[in-house]
Amino acid sequence: MIKETNFEVGKRYKNRKGTYKVLAIDGNVMHISGKVGKDVATTVKLQSRVIENIRREIEELALAKVVSPRRKAAAVSI
Repeated sequence: MIKETNFEVGKRYKNRKGTYKVLAIDGNVMHISGKVGKDVATTVKLQSRVIENIRREIEELALAKVVSPRRKAAAVSI
C-alpha cells in the first residue's frame, strides 16, 4: 500500500522529471509547475506513488551496496 504524501501548496517536491512546485490542490487533483514553468494537472495519488517508488529504489540501492557477511567471508577465503 502506498503511503499518500501530505503535499502542501507552495512547497517543492521531486518526481522522475525533476523538481516541481505545488500550485494548487483540489481534492485528489493537484496543479504543479516544473522547471519548464508549465502548469500540469496530476493527482495526489500518482505523485505519492512516484515519490514512494523513488524512495524505495534509493533504499534498495543502499542495501545492495552493503556486503553481506557471507559474501565478505567468501571473498576473503582463497
